Amino acid sequence: MIALSHVFGNDLVLEAGTLQTVSGTELTRQSLLRRLLTVSGNYIWQLDYGVGLPLMVGQVIAPEAMESVIQAQVQADAGVDSSQAVTVTVTDEGIGVCRCDVSYVDAGSGQQQNLSFSY
Repeated sequence: MIALSHVFGNDLVLEAGTLQTVSGTELTRQSLLRRLLTVSGNYIWQLDYGVGLPLMVGQVIAPEAMESVIQAQVQADAGVDSSQAVTVTVTDEGIGVCRCDVSYVDAGSGQQQNLSFSY
């Protein structure tokens, strides 16, 4: 599948007069970031879509609870092979910053993928 390339929080990219597209593992990566950053209930066609990580900024860090909800949402994504294990590690880096490391198998390629970010 091909979709418009859109990294959450950024603009669409115009390249040589056309909108940039994305497919494969990069599409899955962008979809996962969008899913993790979207607040649950804000996507009107699927109210249970999203983790809402931005709402957790400034809250008490509860790694186990965060890992559980992130893992469930990653496994629900169409680009992730749900028959394979998804591992999530949330680490408190101090001063209210968390690091999140996600490991999953891409459904299209069958390859192990890693997604890491801080919030």
